[in-house]
Amino acid sequence: MLFKSIVKRFFSIQFGRSLNEDDLYLVFKDCLEKIHQDDIMILNNPSLFYDYIDCGIRSQKSWYSFLYIVIYLQIIALAIFGIIKFNILYMVIFLFMILLQYLFCWIAISIDRQYQFIDRVMNWSLELTYDLDLVNYLMIDSGFSVINSKPFDQDKYAKIWLKEMSTSMDMDWEKIVIELLPGKSVFVPKIRVSLGGNKKTVQDASVYGFTDKNDDQIPNDLLKTLMLLSREKSIQFFGSSKEKKFINNSIARLNYHLILLFGKRKYDPIVFDKYKQQWISLIKIIDRSSTDRNDMKQSIKIFNKILNTYTGSHRLI
Repeated sequence: MLFKSIVKRFFSIQFGRSLNEDDLYLVFKDCLEKIHQDDIMILNNPSLFYDYIDCGIRSQKSWYSFLYIVIYLQIIALAIFGIIKFNILYMVIFLFMILLQYLFCWIAISIDRQYQFIDRVMNWSLELTYDLDLVNYLMIDSGFSVINSKPFDQDKYAKIWLKEMSTSMDMDWEKIVIELLPGKSVFVPKIRVSLGGNKKTVQDASVYGFTDKNDDQIPNDLLKTLMLLSREKSIQFFGSSKEKKFINNSIARLNYHLILLFGKRKYDPIVFDKYKQQWISLIKIIDRSSTDRNDMKQSIKIFNKILNTYTGSHRLI
């Protein structure tokens, strides 16, 4: 069975139509769209993408291809030797050596092409992921915001707290999850809180104090900071002391607000690691508001998982 799959892979990589880089990229995006349609179920039948992966490997140019010239010269020499002085034993030995060299060349060239294609897919994945993150950040920064927002309606929140949130006082920050879900406005999501795996009722962002008090379609700076932290669990700092102070103030306001919502602990919900120079959110913040972009990022991860499984690579994006 293994030998049969190796032979099949040999013919698939060695023979067939090749594509240029632009066409490979277009087919790559088609694969992501297919994954987007079938979601995680595509992993039950990943062979749908094997032909594309083999085509991508086959389409790469390897510098090791010159080794085939050496083999062809040996074949010519062997033919001349056979005409001049035929010796069946020598012919069999030389032919066997040539076949071994051809096998070695094919393995070396295929590995080189495979590495090239994996690098190309990784670069495409990183570029797409960067663009998706950039659009996410632009969306965060596109809406109006109120830096000095008025306090939210604590009386309204008190009713919800008594009904659903009172158990948060007994939980570590790590057991609290804030989900950002699609809302009426592209700038202001709905919010669902989970306490120890127990999901609470979906609420407007205004209920938790993440919008302007006078207009619940305008995000305040608390929501923008929360959404930024949803992109990465930790954010490393690079910049001047003035910039660090500005970010610290934004984080401090969000920390104060989260403590107001869920109660005080020994540590703040967002801490700063002085050694690594990064802010780390102990609360898990998941952004599901930009569903199309999140689905695309998930599709990229699934395709790379299929690629790693098929080629034996362990590259991560």
